[in-house]
Amino acid sequence: MVVTPAHTTKQKRTEHLPLSGQTMALLSSIREDGADLQYVFPGKAPGKPLTDIKKFWQGVLVEAGIEDARLHDLRHTHASHLVSSGMSLAIVGRLLGHTQAQTTHRYAHLADVPLRAAAEHFGAKADVLGGGEVKKSA
Repeated sequence: MVVTPAHTTKQKRTEHLPLSGQTMALLSSIREDGADLQYVFPGKAPGKPLTDIKKFWQGVLVEAGIEDARLHDLRHTHASHLVSSGMSLAIVGRLLGHTQAQTTHRYAHLADVPLRAAAEHFGAKADVLGGGEVKKSA
């Protein structure tokens, strides 16, 4: 569980968010590597956290050989994958720290696969209701 203090959030409320098992394992492996970290992203000054993520992110992109990716794109990707796999906007919004469902909706771009599956589902339902015949217009 991650606790984000109220003074660091846009809404000025304390947030309690769960971390996945994979995230917990990654954080544990960092500690097991002998790092005595007070912060996941330590700053240059001893005992201080990283305060400017932009320079750090640019370094990550260079190291990974990625030319164009915004840090904010990760939020969109996260939300899109969760919504596309059936998670509700309320749950996804909570994970993203949104207070308005409308905000989450802007992040949640559905992938083609679930949209196509929904269309096929309705097509099969229409087939049953219509007796299974598709009438073609001349």
